[in-house]
Amino acid sequence: MHERAIPVVPLEELQRLAARNPHLLHERPWIVTGYIEEWPGYGSWQDLDFLRRRFGHLRAFAKAPNFVTNRKSRLVSVETSFAQYLDYMRDPGRAGAIYAGCWMEGDHDELVALGLPLYCGTLRIVHRADDGVFDELAPLVPPPIGDWNHALPYYFSLFNHFWLLVSLPGALTPLHRDNNGTIALIAQLQGRKRAVLYSPDDLPHIHNPDVGYLDPLDPDPADFPTWESAVQWTGDIEPGQVLFVGTRWAHHVRTIETSISVSYDFVNQTNLAAYAASQEWAEVLGNRIKRNPDLVAGRSALDPAEIDRSPPVALGRRVMAQVLRSAVAGGEDSETARIRRLYLTHLQSLMAETAEEPVEDARERVHREREGAAAAALEVMR
Repeated sequence: MHERAIPVVPLEELQRLAARNPHLLHERPWIVTGYIEEWPGYGSWQDLDFLRRRFGHLRAFAKAPNFVTNRKSRLVSVETSFAQYLDYMRDPGRAGAIYAGCWMEGDHDELVALGLPLYCGTLRIVHRADDGVFDELAPLVPPPIGDWNHALPYYFSLFNHFWLLVSLPGALTPLHRDNNGTIALIAQLQGRKRAVLYSPDDLPHIHNPDVGYLDPLDPDPADFPTWESAVQWTGDIEPGQVLFVGTRWAHHVRTIETSISVSYDFVNQTNLAAYAASQEWAEVLGNRIKRNPDLVAGRSALDPAEIDRSPPVALGRRVMAQVLRSAVAGGEDSETARIRRLYLTHLQSLMAETAEEPVEDARERVHREREGAAAAALEVMR
């Protein structure tokens, strides 16, 4: 097996490298030191009592493992609150009593047999780009990397892209790739986690369409006969460190010591096209409109019959394109407007290529947008 250590670099070194090569996060994973200690909330977010007071009321699910990405794996889950989950963390031996009547998949006996602790990995804190949480953890993405999430309509309402992760030793997030073509970071506030990553080029070795993803801790050659041909990147994330995971990199993360971490998915100039092309957000938006067509009544060229017959992904993309056209119609020259124009360019080109909008509209829009696409891209990247 080919194994490489994830490089650990100080922030200043990453910034120097990123200034020369904006795509470096997609070429290999990085562990970065020397910036989250300056977050205004760095100390308070390490305090479980503070987190209980702040977020204890939030409902969530706790699972073992965090989710399943191999069809042969088992899952045990409970419906919980964050405060109840913290009670479990203080005394995991009382899981049966704490979660009596709360089991959704499996039960306490199956949890014991599985040998994994419950992991509260679904806690949803952020719903808007201007949430005050971001002031406490700033900057989440340091310059010159930056993120454009604030400029993407519905980014935080269609998917959860910010997680507070509190876990016991052994808690597991199995090998997977993130939705929406995003870049991910895991900022470690307390304890230690161990990460295993594989590049998009190695997907054929670690993913079997009939089974799912490889378990790096227990590879099955029958299901993954070429797994040893993949390059396995490994590293431990220590307190004060941040792991960056590029678009479509598969990653597996296991808690080694009782842990508090923050995870964040983001989009910038290097992966905006991948985000525009991803089907996940478009399907969620399309299905949301199909369930409630009144959301676009009077604000869309789509009639009810067209909404009903359109596939969710195509519907989501068309509505997003209309939202973006409306947002940039005034000719504003702010950074947000420039990002949205570039997003619209990517989206319209994709829709034309996949015939997801009327041909006459596509021809006119693509001709108009192609003339300005190169200039818009250079303008946004300044």
